[in-house]
Amino acid sequence: MPTSTSNMDKLEASLLDRSTPLDNRFRTLFTIKGLATSSDDHLARAIQIISKGFSDDSALLKHELAYVLGQLEDVRALPVLRSVLSDLGQEVMVRHEAAEAMGAISCPSSLPILNEYLNDVDVSVRETCQLAIQKIEFDNTQKGKEIRQRNKLAKSENKIGDVEAAFAPIDPAPAMSSSEAALAAAAALEADSKDQDDSSSSSFTLESLPKFRSVYLDPSLSLFERYRAMFSLRNVAHSGGREAAREAVLCLAEGLKDSSALFRHEICFVFGELCHPASIPSMLDVLNDEKEHEMVRHEAAEALGGIVEESSQEGEASKDGFQNVFDSLKRWAEDMECPRVVRESCVVALDEMAYNNDPNQFQRVEV
Repeated sequence: MPTSTSNMDKLEASLLDRSTPLDNRFRTLFTIKGLATSSDDHLARAIQIISKGFSDDSALLKHELAYVLGQLEDVRALPVLRSVLSDLGQEVMVRHEAAEAMGAISCPSSLPILNEYLNDVDVSVRETCQLAIQKIEFDNTQKGKEIRQRNKLAKSENKIGDVEAAFAPIDPAPAMSSSEAALAAAAALEADSKDQDDSSSSSFTLESLPKFRSVYLDPSLSLFERYRAMFSLRNVAHSGGREAAREAVLCLAEGLKDSSALFRHEICFVFGELCHPASIPSMLDVLNDEKEHEMVRHEAAEALGGIVEESSQEGEASKDGFQNVFDSLKRWAEDMECPRVVRESCVVALDEMAYNNDPNQFQRVEV
């Protein structure tokens, strides 16, 4: 028997109420996301609620709405995402996120509209559409289907619950194995190499890092291949051990010199996933660089909101480091000359820092 969705009415009111502080609206959004995993009725209702938010005046919130719709991985979200991508009145970062969300849902029916915007006036939208197209095409190959099935099986074997699984992100490109990285690098050098598929997690080690780095930092390769290498480096940081984690983070930081703002923004997102103290200096440099693209600065701010709390648990972030992050976030949150999306991201990050360090702020997901 389906679970009642009546308790989502208050969440809808909170999410769509522009007088509600933005940090509270973000918490509401992710509560709705969690509830969407409990039943198909909740999922349908969540999509309906989130879809109403794209008339808001906050680009940051709308960007997050599009992200969540993609992460729900349901084709019922595609009509609103297509509408957002097609709306030239929407902010670029919102349209970009809508295209990426279509890639996350990975339905071939999205290919025509994504192809339509490969010549968009904004380079970030163009690049995102290309990435989404390549992801959808890859996901629907035999190999792509096998990888997705392995990922689902891994979650099941690890006994990850539905709500926790909902917060495990769908990447804009699948991580590559070390042998695939060697092939990509060889292809770039026009070398001859034989495919030896090795998609197991055991390839994400300190020893495999140089292969991923070679692809990750090679501007002659497609953005899709370089994204795949990026997520492989993230996986090295996750599973390769303490030394590998630090080396992978430092390698990822090298990519912040890339010419693509989209690429740089995704690095910051990965840093937010990793919550590793070695990324703090790079993230502060990005946030404090007024010449950096606002999309990249916004992602750095949000990443910093999570990094400090996690790293302090490990005892790796100094008190001075914590204070530097807090001071920088507070500075830009209060600077009315700062781009609004950066300013709001700093507000959300400061709230996350306070929320994560205060057990009384725990927000129970009720069904």
